[in-house]
Amino acid sequence: MNPLLFVYGTLTPGRAPDCVADLVARFRPVGPATVRGTLFDLGSYPGLTLGGDGAVRGTLVEVPAGEGDALWRRLDAYEGFDPCFPAGSLFRRAGAVATLADGRTLPCQTYVYGQAADPSRAIPGGDWFARHDQPKQDMPHRPTLGPTRRPLIGITTGYVDEKPTWYESPSDYARSVERAGGLPVLLPFRTDLSLVPDLLDALDGVVFSGGNDLDPALFDQPWHPNAVRIDPARQAFELALIAEAERRRTPSLGVCLGSQLMNVHRGGSLHQFLPDLPRQAAVEHRHLGDRTYRHEVRIEPGTVLAAAVGRDRVSANSRHKQAIDRLGRGLRVNAVAPDGVVEGVEDPSLPLFLGVQWHPENLTADGPEHLAVFERLVRVAATERAI
Repeated sequence: MNPLLFVYGTLTPGRAPDCVADLVARFRPVGPATVRGTLFDLGSYPGLTLGGDGAVRGTLVEVPAGEGDALWRRLDAYEGFDPCFPAGSLFRRAGAVATLADGRTLPCQTYVYGQAADPSRAIPGGDWFARHDQPKQDMPHRPTLGPTRRPLIGITTGYVDEKPTWYESPSDYARSVERAGGLPVLLPFRTDLSLVPDLLDALDGVVFSGGNDLDPALFDQPWHPNAVRIDPARQAFELALIAEAERRRTPSLGVCLGSQLMNVHRGGSLHQFLPDLPRQAAVEHRHLGDRTYRHEVRIEPGTVLAAAVGRDRVSANSRHKQAIDRLGRGLRVNAVAPDGVVEGVEDPSLPLFLGVQWHPENLTADGPEHLAVFERLVRVAATERAI
């Protein structure tokens, strides 16, 4: 038999968000089931703790064994589970026993909440959807923005190769957020994934910044020999962060790696080395030592990006060797290079989920069309927090 997974929230068939809907579509439902434990309302999703006399209601599903590790990697990333450090994870995969409607019991896995839960948030009856589908109750929240407080925008960080224990962020990210009217704060990635919700409690928006290359195992490919591998801790942190930000509808801007992260998070894939990609009138997308190198980018009409920049073309700096290949679920292309390479994506159903392949942060001092991208982030962040 294929591995069994007990699901009780956003991994339930028919209830999954776009970022994992393709994975959940591969599940084969076995039937309604319960496990012994307590279910808690964590705001945007439920959390399960095992044990005790309570019953948590959900669905037992088969996970196809032939899918390989890529499926489990994405499920773990979505749940904020770091197999190398379960104690610091937001959720962790654990063994459980599910009871089916006919009384059969089957061993399975499930994702359990990794932190202490507020007993007052326990869901009577252990049914998330019975609770979630009712009119929302007031939830504790941070005070709304006052007239003088700038939106707080988190910026993901990397590190300088020779100093892997340091955090590093080019100052243009923070300066661009400041110019746009926001208050920038850098986000450390060597952080317990269990703290991601606390980080987003404090933030009004997120910039997913540039960096090295995502592990292609996320889209079921081997490493390309020209890839520069991302720090695994950064990848795990940013996948957990983007999943939580999407669940909360936190305004998010992806730059270079950040736009690729948005696509892979939604089940898309990447071209790992553009010089290998046959295309007519190929444009060089690497800077090859010239940091001032630019090429034209066409902005797709009717997109969020087009509304932000107010023009149909921009001159974009370019220093990437990878690009989006298969488009992730729920995303649309918002910008294209002259050779057809995707230069940006977005999800218009969210307040702001927008990625660009170039580096607008370097051009905001004298490029209003590039500053406009950050201004859109800050403006939407202020609006969403005030709701």
